[in-house]
Amino acid sequence: MFSTADSIRGVGHSLRGLMVLLLAAGSTSVGAAEAVSGSVVRDLYYGETLFHFYQDEHFDALTHLLVARDSGRVGNHEAESELLLGGLYLHYGQHIRAEQIFSRLLQDSTEAEVRNRAWFYLGKVRYQRSLHAEALDAFDRVAGELPGSLAAELPMLKAQAYLALGRFDAAVSLLDGWQGPESWVAYARYNLGVALLRLDRTEEAIRQLEQLGRGAADTAELRDLRDKANLALGYLWLQLGRDSEARPVLARVRLNGPFSAKALLGAGWADAATQDYRAALTPWLELRERDLLDSAVQESLLAIPYAWARLDAHSEAAAGYQAALAAYDAEIGRLDAAIAGSRSGQLVPAMLVADDARIGRWYWQLEELPDSVENRYLYDLVARHSFQEGLRNVRDLAALSANLDEWQSKLAAFEDMVNTRRMAHGQREARVAAGLDQAGIDGLQARRDELAARLERVARSRDVVGLATTAELDRWQRLEALGANPVLANEAAGDAGERHRLLKGVLSWDLDRDYQYRLWQQQRNLAQLDVLLEKAQDAHASGLSARRDTPAELERFAARITALAPRIGNMQAALARDRAFEEQRLQAMAIDALGEQRERLLSYRVQAQFALATIYDRAASAVRLAPAAERKP
Repeated sequence: MFSTADSIRGVGHSLRGLMVLLLAAGSTSVGAAEAVSGSVVRDLYYGETLFHFYQDEHFDALTHLLVARDSGRVGNHEAESELLLGGLYLHYGQHIRAEQIFSRLLQDSTEAEVRNRAWFYLGKVRYQRSLHAEALDAFDRVAGELPGSLAAELPMLKAQAYLALGRFDAAVSLLDGWQGPESWVAYARYNLGVALLRLDRTEEAIRQLEQLGRGAADTAELRDLRDKANLALGYLWLQLGRDSEARPVLARVRLNGPFSAKALLGAGWADAATQDYRAALTPWLELRERDLLDSAVQESLLAIPYAWARLDAHSEAAAGYQAALAAYDAEIGRLDAAIAGSRSGQLVPAMLVADDARIGRWYWQLEELPDSVENRYLYDLVARHSFQEGLRNVRDLAALSANLDEWQSKLAAFEDMVNTRRMAHGQREARVAAGLDQAGIDGLQARRDELAARLERVARSRDVVGLATTAELDRWQRLEALGANPVLANEAAGDAGERHRLLKGVLSWDLDRDYQYRLWQQQRNLAQLDVLLEKAQDAHASGLSARRDTPAELERFAARITALAPRIGNMQAALARDRAFEEQRLQAMAIDALGEQRERLLSYRVQAQFALATIYDRAASAVRLAPAAERKP
């Protein structure tokens, strides 16, 4: 297990902070917290995008968001969705496209505080991706005060960007006299000291490093920074030939810290410079027991016999040089094997073999190196941000390729679906055509119109009989027929005529009493009939349209599927080229790193051989110069 550089983790946190900020910036008056938490989502498709985003499924979030925006399905979240889109573009390294979005939306649509924080986070992400000039451009757009720790971090990031660009005067101007929170003062002093050293303002640099090296440190990070300052100051004293001042400064470096090996090595050379070789042996012998991968440990193998030689312990010196040669030879042999293994092209794939290569996770970093000959030499390289970025590119390219493979397999399923629908359409064509022809929609419409006309006549003339039931109409017609009978008419004054008038009057009363209700009921039924008829007409029209358009629609689908196959093939080829290029670049970085270690060991080996030869030569000369009597056995 190993921990990568802080900048790797910082990229993820900066991006996450930027995205939360941007989502809040695009929120409505309900409040930023609600918008960020997702409790106020007015478009289903935007909510789906946020679901994938907060699940760290950023590729799915990006694709869903692009489709939703192109389809006009995020109208209630136009600004938020575009800000989220810009953040996702930024995550994939498309800084220009992301900046175009942020510049357009943040300039006018957000408060100054949110705008300043957004530019700060953009600059920080760029800095962590070694885009120092672009980072400074974003930092320069911060107009006004930033809140809390951001205000203190901003000058530190700008100073480091200036240092990376070789603009040491700008870094000094920014940091000299800077006042800020105590937790950031240490970083300011260290960066200022580095900048002053690069400008050959040595005494000023010494004051800054000395103050930092003696200062209190209540966190592990500050203790590491203090050790780093003491190490830099100690080696500066050594370079200036002030060895007695270097020793106590290097002694302030913790023995269990990350800079202890170089501090021990420097402490030994400080003692050696004062010709106290026995004292020099103490830190160097401590180094000899440590991992030979450390360059300080490698140099200590030369320093120890050098000290023995200065103490005239030539046998111990010769043994030390021989042990150093053996160690160097063994390590060079392992490095040769590591370089050969790296050249095989399996280095990067082996690093990612156990990785769950989901596309575009914000916080991804390689947590553990596989156990191999070459990997034991690459911990420092893999911890570098540039190498981690390359690994991330490779895994994203691999994941994109897997995604395209999945879609390639889906195309065959889509072709089968189209063929199945084409076959089903052909099988149903005759039956559907017959059903549509027999539907009689026109006849139903004519019957409806006839019913509507009759109801209109009834309403216009208040024809109560026109709304009678079948039984009532039968009675009414019989009474009408009886009334027209001459016999009954001649006996109109008789009982039969009276009973006829009474029955007809009662029936007429009942029909008139129920007329309004029956008219309303029939009008309601007619309205319901209109609704049903309209649905039937729509269904009939849809059926006719489907019958007419389905073959052409299926052909369009088939053409789209056919056209997608070569597009996917071209994208796969492009991904393969980019992945091969990125893997070769990482492989070259690894080989260069291994080669540098090998060259350093070869240089140490030459020095050890020369020193050992010198010892042998001196021993041989001493034997030749000795009196003859002393040389007799």
